[in-house]
Amino acid sequence: MVNKTLEFLTYIIKKYEKIPITSLMKLSYLIDLVNVKNRKEKISDFEYIRYNFGPFDNKIYDFVKQLLEEKLITQDLVLSFPEDYFAYKLSDTNKNLGYSLLDFKEKETIDEVLNSLKGLGAKDLTAIAYKTKPMVKLGAKPNNSVGLNKKLDLFVA
Repeated sequence: MVNKTLEFLTYIIKKYEKIPITSLMKLSYLIDLVNVKNRKEKISDFEYIRYNFGPFDNKIYDFVKQLLEEKLITQDLVLSFPEDYFAYKLSDTNKNLGYSLLDFKEKETIDEVLNSLKGLGAKDLTAIAYKTKPMVKLGAKPNNSVGLNKKLDLFVA
């Protein structure tokens, strides 16, 4: 793992017992948004677009696949209604990963955001994401398709 975004994702996953990809994506967006506000830069390499269920970057699937292939994370099938999904967790052999590519302030931002959103699921995180300035600027709402597939500007004032 020699990529800051991979390290970023494992850092988030480490804080959860199990996390679905939707929550991982929304938390990445919200953390990047806070870091942009505080430090004028994103932590991840994601380029977020307005998608059907809020901010999204298709690259997350490649990153998760790489983490699975490197056995840094594992996935569990969660049986749920209306549909089953995969949840990810840090593999037992990698609980003591070093995070040398994330600086102290980035880790602090990640921890603050995760602590403030602790216990919220994908639905709640998506609702919060829709209230952020980049989504509001597009006119995006959960029940419309305004700005669908448009890039989100995290640097909007």
